[in-house]
Amino acid sequence: MTKEQPVRVEFFLVPGFSLVALSCAVDALRAANPVLSRRAYEWRLTADPGERLSDDGVPSSSHIRLPAEALADRSASGANPDLIAVVGGERSHDYTSPALAGSLKRAAGRGARIGSISDGAFPVAAAGLFDGYRSTIHWKCLDAYRERFPDLDIRTSIFEIDRNRFSCAGGTTSLDLMLTFVMDAHGAETASLVAENYVHDRIREAAQEQHVTAAIRMAGRNRHLAEAILLMERHLEDPLSVDRIADAAGLSARQLTRLFRSHLHRPPGQFYLDLRIDRAASLLRQTGMSVSEIAVACGFQSASHLGRHLKRRHGTTPGQWRRGV
Repeated sequence: MTKEQPVRVEFFLVPGFSLVALSCAVDALRAANPVLSRRAYEWRLTADPGERLSDDGVPSSSHIRLPAEALADRSASGANPDLIAVVGGERSHDYTSPALAGSLKRAAGRGARIGSISDGAFPVAAAGLFDGYRSTIHWKCLDAYRERFPDLDIRTSIFEIDRNRFSCAGGTTSLDLMLTFVMDAHGAETASLVAENYVHDRIREAAQEQHVTAAIRMAGRNRHLAEAILLMERHLEDPLSVDRIADAAGLSARQLTRLFRSHLHRPPGQFYLDLRIDRAASLLRQTGMSVSEIAVACGFQSASHLGRHLKRRHGTTPGQWRRGV
């Protein structure tokens, strides 16, 4: 009888990757091995061959560097991974790696499980690996992700597993993702024993929403207010009039204004405008879209129109904001 082979897992590190998301994922696999009394999982860290691997490793978003093997070395080892997770973080939206894209496509052809952790969804989607599959990403990047990949089935869940593709929002959700893999392979009892290592009394389900919108936060204060904010969030590109929003929420414009001033200390028009400015600010940081394209996507008449409002709200120009000045 042959000894059961361990599941080979590869974590590809995008520069600026989330250290907590990586550690949660890796440690779930580490903890599973002693619970199962065998080496059920083994893992390795990889990176693009051009990422100064021989010097001081790949930098995380917290500036801690980790050593990683070059992708090219994998073929020499003769051990192809069963699962590949691209671990992203800050600035993953503008990361490109032909070596990674080629590696993922070859692995997909072999039937490997492929996916992303945190903002690693950007390079995975850019390689075409999420075409026809559900995916998710950290909530702060959802707007940019949807703008760049409008044809993808993008969810707001904490993680997604769709056949042989997976993705998660990052942070501690990578722990829930890996615990779900352990549970699927070895049962709920094993997964629970692994989870106990982290005082993690409940493995969160994929369907759980990762971020509470402004509308949902307001629901406990006033249902009409929540309905109005939800409508605003759904119409950032094509802004509605305050009268129309009030009517949809079952109020007069005067009643809606009183609600906003009472709970949010701003009239509804100002709150709506700030929502659109904040979305534009997010797209400036997370996409390569031009200022004019972002202006249109956020309901502004022109780049200069957006620029004036951004200056008022954040005290900076679109270019300075994009550079982090």
